[in-house]
Amino acid sequence: MTTLPRVLSIASLLIAWLILSAVFPPTIVPGPVPVFKAMGRNIASGQAFYHLYKTLLRVGLGLILTMVLGIAVGTIMGLSPTGESFLDSWVMVGLTVPAIVYSIVCLLWFGLNEMAAIIAIGTAAFPAVSISIWQGIKGMDMQLVGMGQAFHLSKSAIIRKIIFPQLIPHILASMRYALGICWKICTTVELIGMSSGVGFELNYWFGLFSMSQVFAWTLLFLLVMFAIEYLIFKPIEQRLTRWRSGVPAIQWAQ
Repeated sequence: MTTLPRVLSIASLLIAWLILSAVFPPTIVPGPVPVFKAMGRNIASGQAFYHLYKTLLRVGLGLILTMVLGIAVGTIMGLSPTGESFLDSWVMVGLTVPAIVYSIVCLLWFGLNEMAAIIAIGTAAFPAVSISIWQGIKGMDMQLVGMGQAFHLSKSAIIRKIIFPQLIPHILASMRYALGICWKICTTVELIGMSSGVGFELNYWFGLFSMSQVFAWTLLFLLVMFAIEYLIFKPIEQRLTRWRSGVPAIQWAQ
């Protein structure tokens, strides 16, 4: 039942692209044919694989740093009122600082290298993860924890069988959101301070006013995102949350 809406959604995007490319000149909105040709040239030359590898490496390591920091800070805020009061303003400051500031500061502090990019990605995205974990812990059904204690379950069993399953949806949702932030920050870092990656290529082709190449790299970027979403995140989510029932259809009153 969900396949047809997705196919229609992608078809509508392609139709909108075709209409816009017919209305505007190729220097503003190139059509699908020159964009796919440019993408094919990038793949055939091997440039696409090299720059995608560099971007994926930075995003992957930055995402790991983001999740470690976010889960640690969110857990402290959810379990400790003192920790919540102390870290609340830190998280708010982290959320409000623009991503480009993280990029500039890390590049100035650590130089134009991989470590600067990974630290910029990890520190810029972790406040969003912290808030999701923090609210997830505060919204847990504590009656289930009390029931587990009444049945003399061990602490490890309560964490593994009661607390962790309730946090899984929040962890997965925050990871998906953090991945989107990491992509954006990574391209920003690559654009302003790196000599490889998709962001570097976007900046390079922007300098040459090649809109078809800008669209080609953006489309390649989106295809990788879709692959990660449907080949990695969706199967993991379905496996870890298979205990949940599906959302029932709403029966509206006549």
